[in-house]
Amino acid sequence: MRSEVYRDFDAFAESVRDIDCDMMLRNPACHEWSTSAATVGKIDVQIGRLGSGNIAQGQLRSDGFMFYVPLTSGVEYTANGVHLPTDACAVMEPGCEFCFSTQVAHDWCAIFVPTKQLSVDGRPITLLEEKRSADCRVTAPNRGAANQFRATARQILAAAQQYTRFESSRAAEVAADDIVRVISGLVGGRSSGQPSSEGRPRASRKQIVRASLEYLDRQDIHTVRVQDLARAARVSERTLRTAFHEYFGTSPNRYVQLKHLHGIHRALKAAEPDEATVTQILAEH
Repeated sequence: MRSEVYRDFDAFAESVRDIDCDMMLRNPACHEWSTSAATVGKIDVQIGRLGSGNIAQGQLRSDGFMFYVPLTSGVEYTANGVHLPTDACAVMEPGCEFCFSTQVAHDWCAIFVPTKQLSVDGRPITLLEEKRSADCRVTAPNRGAANQFRATARQILAAAQQYTRFESSRAAEVAADDIVRVISGLVGGRSSGQPSSEGRPRASRKQIVRASLEYLDRQDIHTVRVQDLARAARVSERTLRTAFHEYFGTSPNRYVQLKHLHGIHRALKAAEPDEATVTQILAEH
């Protein structure tokens, strides 16, 4: 088992397994983040503890599913703009794009399972047969299943911490089988918490956000205005603000500010002391 405490947010972000992800810090209550992780069979079990809110955007690796469950009650979690209650699970399909958003300090649990180890009704999961793109979706609330998921993950991490050879033991193989039994039913479960079929559909919101971010990546970020993003997404400013609040939990202006500030922070960290000064880096941004 690996357990680490970080004072550097970027180092914490890099420690999260099985995803290619960009994280942005929000509203830190304390500057401390940690991860605990263990591998049983080829299944990765992780718990993250954050002294802050964050926006985590990225893509899951293409050879398995990830199951993400909130651990902190009273905190608003969203997965791709959909409310994620503590008694539900976010199912991330192989290769899917995702965005998790929280405003304040929180904890989470995630389990990555290779596709080959999952089945529904005895049949292997094959997204190609469904002829659709991979998605990150929220399951219907099920308090018993969510509690069992959390308990199983915590038991595995506790065993891995107590017994140094646990991850290569027969007990780990049994634990991996337990994980598959707990979560196999979630793969084929119907989504819940999706926006109403009335009005603008969820796919439209995703397209708005994607078009806005693609435009943002092509521009000098400190010159970008809300009206520029709205024009790029071909929607009104009001619709753009609604999409950003649903997806990221913040306004387009605040999102751009966060992205800009994180860019400056990372440039300062990466700079060679003999080749760049703080003044030069700030001027470039």
